[in-house]
Amino acid sequence: MTIEDTKAFSLQTREMFTNIAPRYDFLNRLLSVGQDRYWRKKAIELLNPDGNDRILDVATGTGDIILEVAKRNLTTKIFGIDFCQRMLNLGRIKVSQNGYKQAVSFQVGSGESLPFIDQSFDGIVCAFGVRNFANVKLGLKEFYRVLKPGGRIIILEFSIPQNKLLNTFYQYYFNLILPKIGNLISGHSNAYSYLPESVANFPNQKTFIKWIEMTGFEKVSFIELTFGIVSIHYGYKVS
Repeated sequence: MTIEDTKAFSLQTREMFTNIAPRYDFLNRLLSVGQDRYWRKKAIELLNPDGNDRILDVATGTGDIILEVAKRNLTTKIFGIDFCQRMLNLGRIKVSQNGYKQAVSFQVGSGESLPFIDQSFDGIVCAFGVRNFANVKLGLKEFYRVLKPGGRIIILEFSIPQNKLLNTFYQYYFNLILPKIGNLISGHSNAYSYLPESVANFPNQKTFIKWIEMTGFEKVSFIELTFGIVSIHYGYKVS
């Protein structure tokens, strides 16, 4: 992508998320048949934050990952960043309603240019967000930069099942049923058509963990959830 293409992609994606924000949580529950809560819970179990950690949630959206960390009732300090102000506004409301306002800080920003100094965080999590970066490899470099030595990253993303029978059903639902329901309920003409396209264009798990390793992370691997519909990719900044 040229710089102009990158800017155009980011602006277009941000506008799309701004438009669908009011129905975003409802559609997540509906279209995943409630599995999105389970996926986030498994991601945070793998992150395994403790009371002294500073955790960064990149592409936090409406703050579901933040709530998953906060409800452990640790003294962890949690930071959420997203390029969509409307999503953050909804996230602030949810966090406040659940009584976790004091432990959480929200900020508008891009995952490809994080507004934090080097070695600021003990853990970084990004759930269903890195796929929307204009430059994924640049985002990974930023994750590495702001992570402390010994810190870990958790990246939760959609993936394509390898089982042939499941893949057939998946492709039918993901490419034909999901976009129609999502576009209708969200009121956006192509937001949920973009979803299967972005998943198809994202590297498979093995390729993506190579990207993570190339950034400098070690002990990198992935775990498939729900028969490979989503995967948790993880790694560590050793030094």
